[in-house]
Amino acid sequence: TETYDVVIAGAGPAGLMAAETAAADGLQVLLVDMKKDIARVFRSCCCNLIIEPGTHAETVTCSDGAFHFENNNFSVPHAGAIIPLKDSFKISPGGNILRIRGKSPEGCVALSYEKEALLQGLLSRVQACSSVDIMAETRVLGAENMPGGARVKLRSRGGKEFWVAGRVVVAADGVNSRIVESLGLNTTRRKFFARFRVTSCHLAGVECPHPEAWVTFIGKGHTLGARGQFYFCPKPHGGRTEPPVYELSAAVPVAEGAAGITPAAELDHFITRGRFAPWFEKAEIVSRRAAILNFYTPLVNPVEGNVVAVGDAAAFIETYVQGALMYGVQAARAIVKHLATGRGLEEYGASWGASFEYNNPEEIKKATQGFGLHVLKDEDLDYLFSLTQDDTVTGFVNEFSDPATVRNALYAHID
Repeated sequence: TETYDVVIAGAGPAGLMAAETAAADGLQVLLVDMKKDIARVFRSCCCNLIIEPGTHAETVTCSDGAFHFENNNFSVPHAGAIIPLKDSFKISPGGNILRIRGKSPEGCVALSYEKEALLQGLLSRVQACSSVDIMAETRVLGAENMPGGARVKLRSRGGKEFWVAGRVVVAADGVNSRIVESLGLNTTRRKFFARFRVTSCHLAGVECPHPEAWVTFIGKGHTLGARGQFYFCPKPHGGRTEPPVYELSAAVPVAEGAAGITPAAELDHFITRGRFAPWFEKAEIVSRRAAILNFYTPLVNPVEGNVVAVGDAAAFIETYVQGALMYGVQAARAIVKHLATGRGLEEYGASWGASFEYNNPEEIKKATQGFGLHVLKDEDLDYLFSLTQDDTVTGFVNEFSDPATVRNALYAHID
């Protein structure tokens, strides 16, 4: 029966930051999430800190137990462990490596951190806000605009369906957003691109010769179904970095309705029968995660009436965790201004349109070309990567700049 200033669907990084920022300005907030334990992570998410300056028109650094957003002028405390990643290795089916050394002042390509530790810190701060109500174990079914606000349809754990109204609704319910779908924006403002199945596992006891590297295994020969590629890097786990735990992920594109080979089967094949199976002979899987991702072109305009799509709900692929944090703050600041003056949501839309790289179709083209390197023949990838063995290539883990870094490394040997 209560009308909130802001109803936020989804308590991931974007939703938590939006809730904390809005509450700091005195707004009454309802935060809804489907999970019982909001800080637990069940979905695949590599969640490295992307430290390349200019990503999403922002530069993020890590120091003194916090992530610092220099251009947006805020910091997010992070008490969890950090693993500096010094290299990015692209490994061909024959074992040849295109090595990209860290370009940051500290010589890093990215920083590996534990998403659950970050979420727990965010959640604790939101729980301390007296003007935020948290409704866990509640599914968001959709939303609709109405005069002076919007309302969200929810389903409780017991199956009861009901509506909750807000002056503004924030759709922070992820890449498969129910709210964006219910508003019809997946057909009126964007195009369906692809569907991916993703599976990740955390492994202890791995005998890896590259303990400080982000590793991408590229090429048909690595895989069971001759599609996709594997991502591998050390991750803090349960707040610890020793003994080391590694995350291995497989993403498999699938056609509509096609069963195909699952990413779980791909992981099993890679660990037990692939060229690098000896790394995993003593390994133990300590946790698994999975996700189904529906890729749409992004919502260039993420505002529909009094509903604002934030983070991955408006994105192509993802905004990274740091992008979700940043856009959650930006959206909340815009909502505060909007509720005070009647204007502000369009400013958030403009900021999103200018800063999220995939709003430029050329960036989607570059990313898919970079991912498409795995379709080359195994012997071609082995040959190409062999040319770079003595090169000094520098860069970052960043899907926006990585394709150009790889192309330039190969073009250096075009003759």
